[in-house]
Amino acid sequence: LGFLSSFGWVVANFIWIAVLSAYVADPALSITFSLVGWTSAAEFASSQVGVFLIGALVIAVSALVAIMGMKAFRVFQAACFALGVLMFAVVWAILLSASRSDFIAAWNSVSAAYGSADYGTIVREGLKYVRETYGTNIEYSWDLIKALPLMPVAAWGLIYPYLAAYIAGETRDVQKSMLIGIPGGLLLTAISWWVTGALLEKVVGYDFLLAVAYAYGDGLELYKLPYPPSYHAFAAIMAPDWTKWLIGLGFAAWTFYYALYSIMPMSRIFLAWAFDRIAPSFFADISERFHAPVKSILFITALGYATLAVYAAFPQYLASFTAMIPQISTTFMLTAISAIVVPFRSKTKTMYESSPVSKLKLGPVPFVTMCGAVYAVLLLTLLYFYFTIPGLGALHIPSLTAIVAAYGLGTVYFFTAKWYRRKQGIDIDIAFQELPPE
Repeated sequence: LGFLSSFGWVVANFIWIAVLSAYVADPALSITFSLVGWTSAAEFASSQVGVFLIGALVIAVSALVAIMGMKAFRVFQAACFALGVLMFAVVWAILLSASRSDFIAAWNSVSAAYGSADYGTIVREGLKYVRETYGTNIEYSWDLIKALPLMPVAAWGLIYPYLAAYIAGETRDVQKSMLIGIPGGLLLTAISWWVTGALLEKVVGYDFLLAVAYAYGDGLELYKLPYPPSYHAFAAIMAPDWTKWLIGLGFAAWTFYYALYSIMPMSRIFLAWAFDRIAPSFFADISERFHAPVKSILFITALGYATLAVYAAFPQYLASFTAMIPQISTTFMLTAISAIVVPFRSKTKTMYESSPVSKLKLGPVPFVTMCGAVYAVLLLTLLYFYFTIPGLGALHIPSLTAIVAAYGLGTVYFFTAKWYRRKQGIDIDIAFQELPPE
């Protein structure tokens, strides 16, 4: 279980390396090129070759930044973040200054160029389709219970600030940084979503947002634009070309650094596996020049290219929501269980009691246990929705088959490594019998 807790994360993040690097090509750049009228470039960015080549460039840049170390990482992250925040500022400025009639005029003009339905037709026919096909209540509602099935979608964007913990040992003033960075990231994301959503409802309209989502998602003839209906595209169609470029590149910047967020933590996991004698010792080699595990990074990059090639050719095998299932079932759930039991296990109780967090309690119940229990309930709820809502696509058989195969391979690898090390007189189980002091 100790190995699977990190192995599940690695499996999922090889999927993220491929999927999110490919997202820079399509939809990020393909939408941008379409918005400015570069039709051929948009078609290339969304093609199999384009997705692979652009995704490969993203992975290469990410690997280079990871090799160059934390200083380069901070600069790269800050640059992408600044472009992304600027994109939101521009989108908000456009939506704040626009009216519903401005958007309708812009939408109808763009739609006419592609033979797509105008605003009124999208709303009328799209809502009719939703009512007749799904029997769905299309009235605006603040019913929290009805919104709960959206939790997996929200989790896809909100559950990952924990990534900072993987590089905590390389972070300055880590306790302060983590307390600010992780909750701050969640708060900033929530505010961005709320402001953007409120402005879209004001300018674009709730009925149109609902109707166009189904028209595009279900492939109706109503929608013929060459790009998906996205929040930044709604603003961009009302702006001049230079603003479209700014919005599009900012949107791409948000996605550009996700591969780095997989490569860098994974290289640390491979290093830990090497220390535990699960992986070959060269994964623990640190470059004297770069002070980074270069060999691990290059190995991860090579496998990232292989995964990207699979995604470019057969995207259905690497559905992004399916990747959440192994992460939740192993890495996240085992972390939640560990938080629940660590104050009470004889092997970890002394270490727990020596930590500052042991002083935090609600009555007799340790705070860390409460956090673990709440986290476990959240994870079980997410899994429930993933397994019961077909529309999320997490139960796609090819995707699940790929995940099961990866776990099977990982299990075989672990027991093979265990057998090999035992022949050398090394018991790798010892590494998982207690937590390291740090």
